[in-house]
Amino acid sequence: MTSRTVRILVISLVLSAAVASLVFGAERIRPYKPNPFYWEYKGKPVLLLGGSDEDNLFNNPKMMMENLETLKRCGGNYIRGTLSCRDEGNVWPFEKVGDKYDLNRWNPEFWERLRRCCEESRTRDIIVQIEVWATFDFYRDYWLRNPWNPALNVNYTTENTRLQVEWNYHPAAKYQPFFDSPPERNDDRVLLQYQESFVRKVLDVTLPYPNVLYCLDNETATPPQWAWHWGAFIREEAKKREVNIELTEMWDNWDITSAHHRYTHERPEFFSFTDVSQNNWQTGQTHYDRLTQYRKNLLGQKAGARPMNNVKVYGRVGSSSEPCVPAVNVDRWWQNVFAGCASTRFHRPTSGIGLNPLAQKHIRAARNFTSCFDIIRSEPRPDLLTEREENEAYCLAVRGVYALYFPTGGEVVLDVRDARKVSLRWFDINSAEFIEGEGTFEGPRVRVKSPNTEQMWLAIVK
Repeated sequence: MTSRTVRILVISLVLSAAVASLVFGAERIRPYKPNPFYWEYKGKPVLLLGGSDEDNLFNNPKMMMENLETLKRCGGNYIRGTLSCRDEGNVWPFEKVGDKYDLNRWNPEFWERLRRCCEESRTRDIIVQIEVWATFDFYRDYWLRNPWNPALNVNYTTENTRLQVEWNYHPAAKYQPFFDSPPERNDDRVLLQYQESFVRKVLDVTLPYPNVLYCLDNETATPPQWAWHWGAFIREEAKKREVNIELTEMWDNWDITSAHHRYTHERPEFFSFTDVSQNNWQTGQTHYDRLTQYRKNLLGQKAGARPMNNVKVYGRVGSSSEPCVPAVNVDRWWQNVFAGCASTRFHRPTSGIGLNPLAQKHIRAARNFTSCFDIIRSEPRPDLLTEREENEAYCLAVRGVYALYFPTGGEVVLDVRDARKVSLRWFDINSAEFIEGEGTFEGPRVRVKSPNTEQMWLAIVK
């Protein structure tokens, strides 16, 4: 063997090892072992902060590039990738043959858009959370132009599947037969073979990227057998490709302590993280308390701690018909951070504030603040706060250092345990910087009063 051959062989082995690490190993996003409530990416712990102007950002290439650039500049690293096709300018995953779609023929434009989103996000260290089934594309008027509708494709009919041409129900009112195809339910073999083909294609395109998380559905109310079928199927398909993926389900129920949400965290063989986005319909103290209770429920399970993701944080209050209230959107977003969640992302402008200047300001502030506080090793400690009114202040703590969040300012007493003296620094969210001056206080009970009650405040006590 010549020296040149040896060099080529060595280079090939090094490159192969690098690719294997990227696709299969340490480079992939995965729970952070020292504290599995958070993620690590490229071997380093990371807090996911995001916002974007579309759920299916990949299917709007111009907006995608603008959002990715803006998100990177303000310190964000997290977008949503619902595989939805219902908006103007979107494309479907299948090609048309005549006036109908053929589910056996892929539309190259759709898959190139998805691939490019994963690639452009990867180059910017941005995590993409994909939702495989875009629930609302399959209901009411959207169903009437969906290629999966038996009236719009050449592959099956209402006679040899359980599908209907019209389905005029809201997903929360009555789930449609498309989501009842597994053997344990309708056993719709004709439909299921096309569904499985689609999911394999999704994996073929996205598995090479280490910056992708997988969620089965968008706020589903289907029977758990649907989730368990796809959990097992996707796990097996990824295993065949020797890739370890991170997978979850997103249930519609707004109460994340309900039975529906237990279908996820009680099946760790399928679901390695949880998505608690629907909790973002709650407000104030209830919003926070549900998160901390959910966290305790995870710790009570055999599999223990897992990341709690918020891929969408709403700005509406009460119902989906109410207008967005930016202050509520921002408060929920920060509460997720202080409840120990692994991610928090502003929802699209129709139900949130997307990636507008206000969202950018808070993403930048959160990134700057957490760079001075070891949030990855911290835990929520509401028990350390006394003389506190409802929704007045929240606390994270790690090794004698405390981070405080005041939604509208306030005054509380912080128990710093055995510390005799502590320093206090205030962080102005509006400027995304610590303000001048540092106070020193006697422990173990420290009275903390915000500079004013006209805005949000953060503080670090150590």
